[in-house]
Amino acid sequence: METNYSNPEEQAKALHGDRINEETREIQQHLLGILKAIDQVCREHHLRYYLFAGTMLGAMRHKGFVPWDDDADVAMPRPDYEVFLKHANEWLPERYELVSPGHPDNYPYCFARVQDGNTTYIPRRSFPFVGGLPVDVFPIDGMVGPGFRRWWHYFRYRLYWKLLYFSQTDPYKHGKGFRSVMTIAIRKILPPLFLHRKVKEVCMEFKYEGSALLADNDNRPERGILPREVYGEPIPIEFAGETLMAVADPDAYLRCCYGNYMEIPKVIPQTFFRYLSLEKPWREYLKEQEE
Repeated sequence: METNYSNPEEQAKALHGDRINEETREIQQHLLGILKAIDQVCREHHLRYYLFAGTMLGAMRHKGFVPWDDDADVAMPRPDYEVFLKHANEWLPERYELVSPGHPDNYPYCFARVQDGNTTYIPRRSFPFVGGLPVDVFPIDGMVGPGFRRWWHYFRYRLYWKLLYFSQTDPYKHGKGFRSVMTIAIRKILPPLFLHRKVKEVCMEFKYEGSALLADNDNRPERGILPREVYGEPIPIEFAGETLMAVADPDAYLRCCYGNYMEIPKVIPQTFFRYLSLEKPWREYLKEQEE
């Protein structure tokens, strides 16, 4: 017989109490600092942004972080995203820094991040990139209706994304063999910067302005494509005692992404990092590794 819970927090603690601890809460406080910095920059420079993915879910279900989350996400309409990429490192407080595809050269992801330069964060995947604890920043692009053009769009996106993964990952992650030979060959033939450019070209294929549908290309089409009015103009929402910005129709967004989003899942993702220090700046960590 299934236990009844009086609220989501009680159910979350009962199901996933091992991940709801002081370390996770400390990580979330650092992430909240980054979110507040992004919010301040966007307000000052009239840029639109939304809490996104699990962070938007946390805002609705928990009025803050999902209790076990050790990451955070925001999204921006493509025009605002491009302005943010160009100027964020001028506008952000000194301890925070923007990293994005091609900047630096070994940055492996198809989206940007604002990271805390006073921390060290190494992703779980076998990439050579080392940075600070990040908040992911995704672009929102235009999209067409169902049909061949949409299928071809996502086929190319997934192809370039997969090639980009192989161009950056450790070729010997699974030992020596065909996979390592293939990975090394991809690195020589298709440099990461070329692949980053191809991914961006595909993402921007359908213009944001005037599109009735908008897409988070990093997500699956059935979860990442929504009517423009669902995103709409950002609206204020309570988040961990702060006022941040949300999509215009949070319920429609979350139902598309998660179905019954108020239900606590029985299985939760692994942590997103294989090494994290909240005290050591990532540049200091790299210097120590070189000695």
